[in-house]
Amino acid sequence: MLTSTVEDLPDDVEAVSAWLHERGHTDGLPVVPPTRERVLRMLEGTTRDPATDLGAVPPTNGAATVEKLAINAVMAGCRPEYLPVVLTAFDLLLQPGFQLAGMQPTTNPLTPMLIVNGPVRHRVGLNCSTGVMGPGWQANATIGRAVRLALINLGGARPGEVDKCTQGFVGKYTLCVGENEEDSPWAPLSADRGFERGQDVLTVVGVNSAINIHDSSGDWNDVVKTFCGSLPSVGTPNVVDPHATPVLALNPLHARILTDGGFDKAALREHLVANTTLPADALSERRAHLRREEGEEDYLVDGRIPIVNDADSLQLVVTGGMGGGHSCFLPAGHYGQAQSAIVDI
Repeated sequence: MLTSTVEDLPDDVEAVSAWLHERGHTDGLPVVPPTRERVLRMLEGTTRDPATDLGAVPPTNGAATVEKLAINAVMAGCRPEYLPVVLTAFDLLLQPGFQLAGMQPTTNPLTPMLIVNGPVRHRVGLNCSTGVMGPGWQANATIGRAVRLALINLGGARPGEVDKCTQGFVGKYTLCVGENEEDSPWAPLSADRGFERGQDVLTVVGVNSAINIHDSSGDWNDVVKTFCGSLPSVGTPNVVDPHATPVLALNPLHARILTDGGFDKAALREHLVANTTLPADALSERRAHLRREEGEEDYLVDGRIPIVNDADSLQLVVTGGMGGGHSCFLPAGHYGQAQSAIVDI
Protein backbone atom coordinates (compact mmCIF):
# COMPACT_ATOMS: atom_id res chain seq x y z
CA MET A 1 0.00 0.00 0.00
CA LEU A 2 1.39 3.38 -1.04
CA THR A 3 0.69 6.52 0.97
CA SER A 4 2.34 9.27 -1.08
CA THR A 5 0.29 12.05 -2.65
CA VAL A 6 -0.67 11.34 -6.25
CA GLU A 7 -0.81 14.06 -8.91
CA ASP A 8 -2.91 13.67 -12.04
CA LEU A 9 -0.22 14.04 -14.71
CA PRO A 10 0.33 12.29 -18.05
CA ASP A 11 2.86 9.44 -18.04
CA ASP A 12 5.19 11.56 -20.14
CA VAL A 13 8.85 12.25 -19.38
CA GLU A 14 8.79 15.84 -20.63
CA ALA A 15 5.59 16.80 -18.83
CA VAL A 16 6.49 15.16 -15.52
CA SER A 17 10.09 16.39 -15.60
CA ALA A 18 8.93 19.95 -16.24
CA TRP A 19 6.33 19.78 -13.44
CA LEU A 20 8.85 18.43 -10.93
CA HIS A 21 11.62 20.79 -12.07
CA GLU A 22 9.39 23.83 -11.54
CA ARG A 23 8.93 22.67 -7.92
CA GLY A 24 12.61 22.01 -7.30
CA HIS A 25 12.31 18.22 -7.21
CA THR A 26 14.94 17.25 -9.80
CA ASP A 27 18.70 17.51 -10.26
CA GLY A 28 18.12 19.43 -13.49
CA LEU A 29 18.01 16.34 -15.69
CA PRO A 30 14.86 14.62 -17.01
CA VAL A 31 13.40 11.98 -14.71
CA VAL A 32 11.41 8.79 -15.13
CA PRO A 33 7.78 9.51 -14.13
CA PRO A 34 7.24 7.80 -10.74
CA THR A 35 3.87 6.26 -11.47
CA ARG A 36 2.19 3.97 -8.96
CA GLU A 37 2.98 0.96 -11.14
CA ARG A 38 6.68 1.84 -11.41
CA VAL A 39 7.00 2.51 -7.68
CA LEU A 40 5.34 -0.82 -6.82
CA ARG A 41 7.66 -2.57 -9.25
CA MET A 42 10.65 -0.83 -7.66
CA LEU A 43 9.55 -2.00 -4.21
CA GLU A 44 9.75 -5.60 -5.42
CA GLY A 45 13.52 -5.18 -5.11
CA THR A 46 13.40 -5.15 -1.30
CA THR A 47 11.79 -7.10 1.52
CA ARG A 48 11.46 -3.96 3.63
CA ASP A 49 8.00 -2.60 4.40
CA PRO A 50 7.32 0.51 2.28
CA ALA A 51 6.21 2.33 5.43
CA THR A 52 9.51 1.74 7.23
CA ASP A 53 11.08 5.07 8.17
CA LEU A 54 14.88 5.11 8.03
CA GLY A 55 15.00 8.56 9.62
CA ALA A 56 14.69 12.27 8.96
CA VAL A 57 16.87 13.72 6.18
CA PRO A 58 18.35 17.03 7.34
CA PRO A 59 18.04 19.90 7.24
CA THR A 60 14.33 19.99 6.27
CA ASN A 61 13.84 16.56 7.88
CA GLY A 62 11.67 14.82 5.34
CA ALA A 63 11.03 11.19 6.28
CA ALA A 64 13.24 8.72 4.42
CA THR A 65 10.65 5.98 4.18
CA VAL A 66 11.28 2.99 1.96
CA GLU A 67 8.42 4.20 -0.24
CA LYS A 68 9.86 7.71 -0.64
CA LEU A 69 13.30 6.33 -1.46
CA ALA A 70 11.75 3.97 -4.01
CA ILE A 71 10.05 6.96 -5.66
CA ASN A 72 13.39 8.74 -5.98
CA ALA A 73 14.99 5.55 -7.31
CA VAL A 74 12.33 5.36 -10.03
CA MET A 75 12.95 9.00 -10.94
CA ALA A 76 16.70 8.33 -11.16
CA GLY A 77 16.24 5.42 -13.56
CA CYS A 78 17.13 2.60 -11.16
CA ARG A 79 16.13 -1.01 -11.60
CA PRO A 80 14.42 -2.78 -8.66
CA GLU A 81 17.54 -4.81 -7.86
CA TYR A 82 19.40 -1.56 -7.15
CA LEU A 83 17.01 -0.47 -4.40
CA PRO A 84 18.74 -2.31 -1.50
CA VAL A 85 21.92 -0.35 -2.19
CA VAL A 86 19.99 2.95 -2.15
CA LEU A 87 18.23 2.00 1.10
CA THR A 88 21.49 0.92 2.77
CA ALA A 89 23.04 4.21 1.68
CA PHE A 90 20.44 6.06 3.75
CA ASP A 91 20.93 3.70 6.67
CA LEU A 92 24.50 5.03 6.67
CA LEU A 93 23.95 8.66 5.65
CA LEU A 94 21.59 9.13 8.58
CA GLN A 95 24.02 7.81 11.18
CA PRO A 96 25.24 10.55 13.56
CA GLY A 97 28.87 9.95 12.61
CA PHE A 98 28.23 10.94 9.01
CA GLN A 99 27.02 14.44 9.99
CA LEU A 100 24.73 14.86 6.99
CA ALA A 101 23.20 17.93 8.65
CA GLY A 102 26.52 19.70 8.15
CA MET A 103 27.16 18.41 4.66
CA GLN A 104 23.81 19.38 3.13
CA PRO A 105 24.15 23.20 3.51
CA THR A 106 27.95 23.57 3.40
CA THR A 107 29.79 25.75 0.89
CA ASN A 108 32.32 22.89 0.58
CA PRO A 109 31.78 20.70 -2.52
CA LEU A 110 31.35 17.53 -0.47
CA THR A 111 29.17 14.70 -1.71
CA PRO A 112 28.53 11.13 -0.60
CA MET A 113 30.70 8.60 -2.42
CA LEU A 114 29.27 5.07 -2.46
CA ILE A 115 31.79 2.20 -2.56
CA VAL A 116 30.38 -1.30 -3.02
CA ASN A 117 32.07 -4.60 -2.16
CA GLY A 118 31.00 -8.21 -2.52
CA PRO A 119 28.92 -10.28 -4.98
CA VAL A 120 26.19 -7.62 -5.11
CA ARG A 121 28.45 -5.72 -7.52
CA HIS A 122 27.89 -8.37 -10.16
CA ARG A 123 24.24 -9.02 -9.33
CA VAL A 124 23.36 -5.42 -10.13
CA GLY A 125 25.86 -4.93 -12.95
CA LEU A 126 27.97 -2.32 -11.18
CA ASN A 127 31.06 -1.16 -13.05
CA CYS A 128 34.28 -1.75 -11.10
CA SER A 129 36.76 -1.40 -13.95
CA THR A 130 37.57 0.97 -16.81
CA GLY A 131 35.70 4.26 -16.53
CA VAL A 132 34.33 3.38 -13.10
CA MET A 133 33.70 7.02 -12.12
CA GLY A 134 32.48 8.02 -15.56
CA PRO A 135 29.44 7.54 -17.78
CA GLY A 136 28.06 4.44 -19.44
CA TRP A 137 26.84 2.20 -16.60
CA GLN A 138 23.23 2.29 -15.48
CA ALA A 139 23.83 0.89 -11.99
CA ASN A 140 26.63 3.30 -11.09
CA ALA A 141 24.87 6.30 -12.57
CA THR A 142 21.38 5.73 -11.23
CA ILE A 143 22.17 4.45 -7.73
CA GLY A 144 24.23 7.54 -7.00
CA ARG A 145 21.64 9.74 -8.68
CA ALA A 146 18.83 8.27 -6.56
CA VAL A 147 20.77 9.24 -3.44
CA ARG A 148 21.22 12.81 -4.69
CA LEU A 149 17.55 13.16 -5.65
CA ALA A 150 16.49 11.98 -2.19
CA LEU A 151 18.90 14.42 -0.55
CA ILE A 152 17.17 17.16 -2.55
CA ASN A 153 13.58 16.00 -2.20
CA LEU A 154 13.62 14.73 1.39
CA GLY A 155 16.38 16.91 2.82
CA GLY A 156 15.67 20.10 0.88
CA ALA A 157 19.23 20.43 -0.47
CA ARG A 158 18.40 22.54 -3.50
CA PRO A 159 21.41 24.44 -4.89
CA GLY A 160 21.34 28.12 -3.98
CA GLU A 161 18.69 27.54 -1.32
CA VAL A 162 19.72 25.02 1.34
CA ASP A 163 22.76 23.76 -0.59
CA LYS A 164 25.23 26.67 -0.43
CA CYS A 165 28.06 24.88 -2.27
CA THR A 166 30.19 27.62 -3.84
CA GLN A 167 30.98 25.85 -7.11
CA GLY A 168 29.93 22.24 -6.70
CA PHE A 169 31.32 19.45 -8.85
CA VAL A 170 29.95 16.76 -11.14
CA GLY A 171 30.17 14.08 -8.42
CA LYS A 172 27.17 15.74 -6.78
CA TYR A 173 25.04 14.29 -9.58
CA THR A 174 26.19 10.76 -8.84
CA LEU A 175 29.25 9.01 -7.38
CA CYS A 176 28.91 5.25 -6.96
CA VAL A 177 31.69 2.75 -7.66
CA GLY A 178 32.41 -0.91 -7.18
CA GLU A 179 35.81 -2.05 -5.93
CA ASN A 180 37.75 -4.05 -8.52
CA GLU A 181 38.30 -6.96 -6.15
CA GLU A 182 39.15 -9.37 -8.97
CA ASP A 183 42.21 -7.40 -10.15
CA SER A 184 43.29 -6.14 -6.72
CA PRO A 185 46.28 -7.75 -4.97
CA TRP A 186 44.83 -6.79 -1.58
CA ALA A 187 41.81 -7.53 0.57
CA PRO A 188 38.90 -5.19 -0.23
CA LEU A 189 37.96 -2.02 1.62
CA SER A 190 35.13 -3.88 3.34
CA ALA A 191 37.68 -6.18 5.02
CA ASP A 192 39.62 -3.13 6.22
CA ARG A 193 36.41 -1.97 7.81
CA GLY A 194 35.80 -5.17 9.74
CA PHE A 195 33.63 -7.27 7.41
CA GLU A 196 34.31 -10.72 6.03
CA ARG A 197 35.47 -11.03 2.46
CA GLY A 198 32.54 -12.06 0.28
CA GLN A 199 29.93 -10.11 2.23
CA ASP A 200 27.88 -7.49 0.39
CA VAL A 201 29.05 -4.24 1.98
CA LEU A 202 28.41 -0.59 1.21
CA THR A 203 30.68 2.19 2.43
CA VAL A 204 29.65 5.83 2.19
CA VAL A 205 32.12 8.66 2.67
CA GLY A 206 31.89 12.39 2.01
CA VAL A 207 34.46 13.50 -0.57
CA ASN A 208 35.53 16.43 -2.70
CA SER A 209 36.33 16.23 -6.40
CA ALA A 210 39.11 13.83 -7.35
CA ILE A 211 42.73 14.82 -7.86
CA ASN A 212 44.10 12.71 -10.71
CA ILE A 213 47.47 11.08 -9.93
CA HIS A 214 49.40 10.05 -13.05
CA ASP A 215 52.52 7.90 -13.06
CA SER A 216 53.17 5.39 -15.83
CA SER A 217 56.40 4.06 -14.35
CA GLY A 218 56.63 0.40 -13.55
CA ASP A 219 58.99 1.12 -10.65
CA TRP A 220 57.32 1.15 -7.24
CA ASN A 221 59.79 3.81 -6.03
CA ASP A 222 58.52 6.19 -8.69
CA VAL A 223 54.87 5.43 -8.02
CA VAL A 224 55.01 5.86 -4.25
CA LYS A 225 57.05 9.07 -4.67
CA THR A 226 54.36 10.46 -6.98
CA PHE A 227 51.65 9.55 -4.49
CA CYS A 228 53.52 11.23 -1.65
CA GLY A 229 53.86 14.40 -3.70
CA SER A 230 50.23 14.42 -4.80
CA LEU A 231 48.29 13.91 -1.55
CA PRO A 232 49.38 16.90 0.58
CA SER A 233 47.68 20.18 -0.29
CA VAL A 234 46.98 23.18 1.93
CA GLY A 235 43.61 23.68 0.21
CA THR A 236 42.08 20.26 0.91
CA PRO A 237 39.61 20.01 3.79
CA ASN A 238 41.28 17.04 5.46
CA VAL A 239 44.34 19.09 6.45
CA VAL A 240 42.12 21.16 8.75
CA ASP A 241 40.26 18.13 10.07
CA PRO A 242 42.75 15.56 11.39
CA HIS A 243 39.98 12.97 11.79
CA ALA A 244 38.75 13.10 8.18
CA THR A 245 38.51 9.91 6.08
CA PRO A 246 39.78 10.78 2.58
CA VAL A 247 39.81 8.15 -0.17
CA LEU A 248 42.79 7.05 -2.23
CA ALA A 249 41.41 5.17 -5.22
CA LEU A 250 44.22 3.18 -6.81
CA ASN A 251 43.96 1.56 -10.17
CA PRO A 252 44.83 -2.18 -10.03
CA LEU A 253 48.10 -1.69 -11.91
CA HIS A 254 49.43 0.82 -9.37
CA ALA A 255 48.32 -1.50 -6.57
CA ARG A 256 50.23 -4.43 -8.09
CA ILE A 257 53.35 -2.35 -8.65
CA LEU A 258 53.29 -1.23 -5.01
CA THR A 259 52.72 -4.81 -3.88
CA ASP A 260 55.83 -5.83 -5.82
CA GLY A 261 57.64 -3.14 -3.82
CA GLY A 262 56.66 -4.88 -0.58
CA PHE A 263 53.65 -2.77 0.38
CA ASP A 264 50.51 -4.25 1.80
CA LYS A 265 47.64 -1.89 2.57
CA ALA A 266 48.68 -1.19 6.15
CA ALA A 267 52.28 -0.45 5.18
CA LEU A 268 51.18 1.80 2.32
CA ARG A 269 48.86 3.81 4.57
CA GLU A 270 51.60 4.25 7.17
CA HIS A 271 54.15 5.27 4.54
CA LEU A 272 51.85 7.74 2.84
CA VAL A 273 50.66 9.44 6.01
CA ALA A 274 54.21 9.68 7.36
CA ASN A 275 55.53 11.17 4.12
CA THR A 276 52.76 13.56 3.09
CA THR A 277 53.05 16.10 5.89
CA LEU A 278 53.09 19.87 5.51
CA PRO A 279 55.30 22.40 7.34
CA ALA A 280 53.88 23.74 10.59
CA ASP A 281 53.43 27.20 9.04
CA ALA A 282 51.87 25.97 5.75
CA LEU A 283 48.30 26.95 6.60
CA SER A 284 46.89 30.44 6.50
CA GLU A 285 45.88 31.90 9.85
CA ARG A 286 42.21 31.13 9.16
CA ARG A 287 42.86 27.51 8.16
CA ALA A 288 45.24 26.99 11.05
CA HIS A 289 42.47 28.20 13.35
CA LEU A 290 40.07 25.64 11.85
CA ARG A 291 42.54 22.85 12.50
CA ARG A 292 43.10 24.02 16.08
CA GLU A 293 39.34 23.85 16.65
CA GLU A 294 39.72 20.09 16.33
CA GLY A 295 42.03 20.14 19.34
CA GLU A 296 45.39 21.75 20.00
CA GLU A 297 46.84 18.32 20.78
CA ASP A 298 46.00 17.23 17.21
CA TYR A 299 47.41 20.29 15.48
CA LEU A 300 50.90 18.97 14.81
CA VAL A 301 52.38 15.49 14.61
CA ASP A 302 56.16 15.47 15.07
CA GLY A 303 56.18 19.19 14.36
CA ARG A 304 54.35 18.97 11.02
CA ILE A 305 50.77 18.95 9.72
CA PRO A 306 49.64 15.52 8.46
CA ILE A 307 46.91 14.92 5.88
CA VAL A 308 45.23 12.76 8.56
CA ASN A 309 46.39 12.04 12.09
CA ASP A 310 45.63 8.32 11.99
CA ALA A 311 46.83 6.24 9.05
CA ASP A 312 43.75 4.03 9.33
CA SER A 313 41.63 7.07 8.41
CA LEU A 314 42.98 6.94 4.86
CA GLN A 315 40.52 4.76 2.94
CA LEU A 316 42.29 2.66 0.28
CA VAL A 317 40.13 1.23 -2.50
CA VAL A 318 41.27 -0.46 -5.72
CA THR A 319 39.00 0.44 -8.60
CA GLY A 320 39.16 1.17 -12.31
CA GLY A 321 40.91 -0.55 -15.18
CA MET A 322 44.42 -1.84 -15.74
CA GLY A 323 45.17 0.45 -18.68
CA GLY A 324 47.19 3.61 -17.96
CA GLY A 325 48.91 4.80 -14.81
CA HIS A 326 46.07 6.87 -13.35
CA SER A 327 44.81 6.75 -9.77
CA CYS A 328 43.05 9.49 -7.83
CA PHE A 329 42.79 11.08 -4.41
CA LEU A 330 39.41 12.26 -3.12
CA PRO A 331 39.94 14.64 -0.18
CA ALA A 332 37.49 14.67 2.71
CA GLY A 333 36.71 17.00 5.56
CA HIS A 334 34.57 17.93 8.53
CA TYR A 335 31.48 16.02 7.42
CA GLY A 336 30.93 12.61 5.89
CA GLN A 337 33.28 10.35 7.83
CA ALA A 338 33.27 6.83 6.35
CA GLN A 339 30.44 4.53 7.45
CA SER A 340 29.92 0.92 6.35
CA ALA A 341 27.17 -1.71 6.59
CA ILE A 342 26.04 -4.95 4.99
CA VAL A 343 23.64 -4.28 2.11
CA ASP A 344 20.22 -4.97 3.56
CA ILE A 345 17.78 -6.46 1.09
